[in-house]
Amino acid sequence: MDKPSCICHAMKRLLKEQQIIAGIDMEFQFICSAKKVDTIPFMLNATNKNKPFRAFYNCIATPFFRLEKMDEDTCCAQLSLLEAVDIEGNPTDSCDDLFTLRKTKSCIIVNLNCFCAITPLPLECVNRPLPIIEPKC
Repeated sequence: MDKPSCICHAMKRLLKEQQIIAGIDMEFQFICSAKKVDTIPFMLNATNKNKPFRAFYNCIATPFFRLEKMDEDTCCAQLSLLEAVDIEGNPTDSCDDLFTLRKTKSCIIVNLNCFCAITPLPLECVNRPLPIIEPKC
């Protein structure tokens, strides 16, 4: 077996931090969060391309993922796909129109050794409430 890549090590750390912020591994005594955060969204870059890796669901390509589980021995990970949504609540495949990310039930399994870079995104990108747009009269 090949030596695990630095991405494999980074994803192991990401999963640990995701479990900490979700309160899975740790119980806080002095911190009370009204908003439960359980996702560190990220993008991956394949080793042979300079573009983010994309997966497809419902005919839409997404480069946004959440790490669900990881096998450290094989360096394989189960990723859930995050749906990009514009400010009006419509799915988008354009990063320029991205307002929030929503979890989907779609998952893929990837070999992390096939990637050369991970780009974590702000926690606030996930489940950001859409603005209330008053109708014009």
